[in-house]
Order: sequence, then C-alpha cells, then structure tokens
Amino acid sequence: MHTLDQYRSTIVACRYFPQPLLARPESLAILKAQFCDALARVVLAQPHLQTGITGENSKNPAFVLLEHIDLRNHVQWITVDDSSHFQQHYLDTMQGQLDSRYDNLSTQPGWRVVVLHDMGAEALEVFYVWNHPHHDGSSGKIFHQYLLRYLNEVTSQDKEPIVEISEHSDKWTLDLPDCSDTLPPNPEILTSWPVSPGFVLSELWKGLKPEWIFPPGNTHARWAPIQASPYQTRFRNFTVDSDLVTKLVGACRLQQTTLTGLVQALCLVSLSTALPDVSGFASRTPYDLRNILPSNTKQYPWLQPKESMCNYVSVLDHEFDPKLVNMIRSHMSAMSSDSKLPANVLDMIWSVSARVRREIQARLDSGTRNDLIGIMKLCPDWNSQQQNEMRRTRYLSWLVTNLGVLDGESSANAGKEETWSLRRAELILSAETPSAALSVSIMTVKSREMCVTCSWQDCVVDAELSERLMGDLERWLKDVGS
Repeated sequence: MHTLDQYRSTIVACRYFPQPLLARPESLAILKAQFCDALARVVLAQPHLQTGITGENSKNPAFVLLEHIDLRNHVQWITVDDSSHFQQHYLDTMQGQLDSRYDNLSTQPGWRVVVLHDMGAEALEVFYVWNHPHHDGSSGKIFHQYLLRYLNEVTSQDKEPIVEISEHSDKWTLDLPDCSDTLPPNPEILTSWPVSPGFVLSELWKGLKPEWIFPPGNTHARWAPIQASPYQTRFRNFTVDSDLVTKLVGACRLQQTTLTGLVQALCLVSLSTALPDVSGFASRTPYDLRNILPSNTKQYPWLQPKESMCNYVSVLDHEFDPKLVNMIRSHMSAMSSDSKLPANVLDMIWSVSARVRREIQARLDSGTRNDLIGIMKLCPDWNSQQQNEMRRTRYLSWLVTNLGVLDGESSANAGKEETWSLRRAELILSAETPSAALSVSIMTVKSREMCVTCSWQDCVVDAELSERLMGDLERWLKDVGS
C-alpha cells in the first residue's frame, strides 16, 4: 500500500501536561531536552523504531537494522503563543501529517514525532505519525505508554542524557545497538496459523472470482467507487466526556456488547438512511492479535507482544443484508433528523451491536485458526494483488477501530503532583484507497474523554455524508448514554 500510494500515515495524538516547573516559558529549553531524551529511550526500547525497509518495491521487502538515527529527521517542535488559534493549528498539523509520505526508508525509519506546544495552556500535543509497514495502531498506543513512562523517569531521576538537542549541539544522533536478537518476529513466524480447506477456498474465491462472470453481491459499496486520485484524506472528530463514556460502557455491558459493536450498529443505521438506494452493507473491525499470541516462548523468551511495537493485527468483516437494512429504514422513516432514537430502533441497534460483538468474540475464541494471516503466504506478489484490488468493486463501506483505554497517569508515579500526565488521545487513519470508504476510530484516556474520529478520501466520499454520519454518531451516543 505504501509503494502504490494506497495508504500514507497513521497517527495517535496525545495531549501531555508536563510538571508545573517545566511548563514555565523560561524552562522551554529544559522541556525540549527532557522530551527528546525520553523519546530516545523509547527508540532504544522498541527495535522496530530502529529499522528501515529495503526492497520496498520488490516482491520480498525486508526490515534492515540501522546503526544510528538523527533525531532532527524525526522530531518537529512547533510553539504556539496564541491559545485562541491552537485548535486550528492542531487540525492543520493533523491534516498535513496524514497525507505526508516517507522517503529514504532504507536509511531512515518510517516514523516521526510532531510536538505542538501550547504555551498559554501549558500543554503539548504530541503527534506520533508512522508508516503502517513498521507497526500497527496498537503500537501507537504502546509508543505513548512508553513515552509517558520515560518522561517521568527522566524528570524524576538524575540520569545522564542520551542525546543533547541544544541549537548548536551535534549530539542529535542516536547510536543504535544491534537489535537483531530482539526484533519482534512476524506473527506467522511466532506461532502456527492452521487453516481448514473450506476457509482457504472461501477466501481465495472472494479474492479471485472474476466480477464480469460473478458480479459483486448486494453488500458491496458500489456507492463509493475505488479511485487512486486525488489522494487526500479528510476527517472530522468529536469528543465524549468521561461521565457519558461511563454510562455508555455500562449500557453496553447490560446489552452484552461493547462500544465497538455499538458504533458499528450506529454507522449501519446512519448510512442506511443516508444512502436509500444502497441495498446492503459490509463493514470491518480490526482486532489486536496481542490478546491471542503467546508470550515468552521457547524460541523468543524475551518477547511480550503486549509491550511490543510491531504489526500484530488482523481484521474481521461483518455483512448487513437487505432485509435488515430495509427494516431499519422502515422504522427510521418517520423520525426527524434531530429527534431521539425511537425505542424500536434502539432495540435493533442493540441487537446488531450484540451480534457484532459475538462475531468478534467468536473470532478471538478461534485463536490463530482460520485467520487471514494463515493464507497470506499463498499470495506470490502483494504489489500485483493490491493493484488488482484497485480494479475491483469496493467491498467495505466503513470500518470501526477501537484502541481501547490509555492510562494517562504513569503507574509508577500515580497520585504524585510533580509528574507528566496525558489527558486526551486521538487515533486517525489516512485514506486507504481500496479498503473501507469511511474509517471510524475510537480512543479513550482512562477516567477522561473519548475521542471519535472519521476519515475518508476526498472526492470519493461526499463531505456532507461524512458530516451527517458524525453528527448522527455524536447525537445518538448521547441518546444511548442518557
């Protein structure tokens, strides 16, 4: 996807609050120095932050270990003096980073950090931006967990700095150890992925059957044709306060579902009414393999997947047939755009939510059996496969990815006042041209707000449709929570 320009960047942005002493304007130089030193420690702790990629245009690209990293190529610090314009700076930075590309991958790792420093609010928005071949969405969460930990260690302990980042310093370069023995292995190497003949044949048939003989089904997203250009990601977001998040989680538990399942169902209701000519839909849920992969194996005794930045992710698809979609439309027809969800519609939402949750749980309960990773080795050329995908009818209308809850307080410093903390987290995906037309991302900071973000490819998805979806989600989540 990277070489064919089908996907560019993933971002996890977190709002950090340094200890009061470092938040003073006169401490700016110390703040920058300690931040970059903590970042350097994260890089040394995570081998995939130390790798480049060779043969990216070949059939067999590979990670290559680097001897050093010049942090000047990976860190950008932007100071905002006027807090009234900070939100616009945030949105502009997010927009610019989403669609930016990665060069020199054989000599530079595919990641960067942008710090947006709000002097008036004494806060830092830290954008961790990366190229997906290096690692997955959960890795962005792990990155911030490690960064928060090391920020508090660097601040509270008298440690010799690893790097010096003063204006005239030549010590921005971080010398890297040989991490060949600790680089997390690909999931297909870490454990076995058994597949049944029926599963293999079904998945191969989905990907290889000629559409001119076997037309796409009624759940395909014909309403959003696949096109390579113009490539530009658009996005919208909203936040849900902590009290409402608590109520939503409680309501989901009572209905045997999760927030992911609930948002999947709400997307279905919104798009069923917004796209009256579409007969059915398909959606996707990415899920973290770290919950099923083994730790501290005999071959990799040092490996703990839940602490490792790498690509340990798979996906599960859901289909919503015309009968269900028509039933939703019949119940929504008499509802005005700003009214609350009728009881019968809410019942349907909970039913769909619970079904999605059961599908996800069944996939997790199956462990590594009949997972897509088990048949990926059958593809001889991924560049050709992705090019062919661009010529097919889009299958997915939307996806919902939920990174769960990020603890904004360093566990070693919980309850202390003179510490760093983070109070907001947002996940956002750039447009993936052959995949879901709409990408809905969820991320929450423990005991604080939840951020919901939707991204899409400009000129493929109408902005009014995306705005309507986000308006529906924001309004209906409040309805459900109340």
